Amino acid sequence: MPLRNAHHVPTGPIVVVKSWLPVLLIGGLFFWPSPALAQPPAKRSHAVSAAALLDKAKAMIVADDPQGALSILQQAKPDSSSDSDIHAMKGVCLAMLARPVESAREFDQAIALRPNYAPTYFSSGLAFATFNNLDRALDRLSTALRLDPKLPGVRFNYALVLARAGRFAESEKQVDLELAANGPKAGNALELWRLKARDVYYQKKWPETLTAYGKVLELSPGSAEAYSAMGEALYSLNRSQESMTALEKAVALDPGDGAAHALIGKLYQSENRQDEAIAEFELAHRLVPKDREVVYRLFRLYNKAGNTSDAARIKKDLDALMAASSGQADNERKAVALNNDGIELESKGNVLGALDRYDQAAKADITNPLFQRNAALLLCRMGRPQEAIRRLDDILSIDADDARALQILAVANELAAGNLAKKDALPAAQRSNF
Repeated sequence: MPLRNAHHVPTGPIVVVKSWLPVLLIGGLFFWPSPALAQPPAKRSHAVSAAALLDKAKAMIVADDPQGALSILQQAKPDSSSDSDIHAMKGVCLAMLARPVESAREFDQAIALRPNYAPTYFSSGLAFATFNNLDRALDRLSTALRLDPKLPGVRFNYALVLARAGRFAESEKQVDLELAANGPKAGNALELWRLKARDVYYQKKWPETLTAYGKVLELSPGSAEAYSAMGEALYSLNRSQESMTALEKAVALDPGDGAAHALIGKLYQSENRQDEAIAEFELAHRLVPKDREVVYRLFRLYNKAGNTSDAARIKKDLDALMAASSGQADNERKAVALNNDGIELESKGNVLGALDRYDQAAKADITNPLFQRNAALLLCRMGRPQEAIRRLDDILSIDADDARALQILAVANELAAGNLAKKDALPAAQRSNF
């Protein structure tokens, strides 16, 4: 189950770039002297004038006045030594003013005039990221990184944009390189470890998630995000008591974390503490009203308790959510296609792709346990029986008589105990039909 409240969305380049625009979007222009200062004395007077305009523009950008900076830059006369910097700075201003087409045009001109200058590519990449053109942002940032791997901030921002594009494994690799290069004393160590933690979290690499968020907690002890993510990782690894401890810390720090409340509810439900589970699910439902799994679990719990009035109330919410997501029939059809695609991927050895498809199928049709059973089977085959046990317990907390889940659980428990020969007793994944 992905982290669903806003605190757990990776800090994408739009957020970071806007907060760092005065420094990072200008890229190396703050760190590298203007070419004007390297001119022979006979040519320096006009060049120095251009440099002065650039300095004024930088100061106005830092003061959050991009329109004023742009007006200053419009005064610059053509000068071969400074034209690239002028165009790049105009690109920065236009990006801050949310004028993407003009910004891109200015950066293209700057790059054409100085094609091997990493800071311009860096600034251009960040500008493209601000208006969510991630393909061009990644192209420019990767070029900047290739031209100058030591350019301050370039690798970190490249990793940020990769994460924003959902390319978490590639982002993780770049963060690892940055951590290796700078060590624990890196000035942005907290941001690096937070990005690393989010990268591994979204890849569902649960042990790595615990390690990375542990580092985040060392640097930021009151991080609700860290406790919530670690709680989910521990939950997925079937370490229930540790999960509960982390999740309780998460909701104490952030009472509005609906995902954490939902997980606490599932832990209570698996322990047959139905009243406490209902209380947590009701809270999660208020915080994240579109979470269909929470609503479905509430409906089943109220039905089981014979609480017909609350069951009817929740059924209305469930029906509305189903209708809003194109209807249950469409959800079932989508889930069937995803499940069968997962089986094909599994047969070809793409186990991570298959697991992702089973998870997507389970989210599309929350009423059918077949997809979670297939995921549990695959986790057993992958040597991750505790994760399989957790998923099977989730199924059984809703339907304690699910015979196939009980069959798989018996094998998963044997595997968890070290009896690896029992893997041969696992049944095949089930195809589904609509």
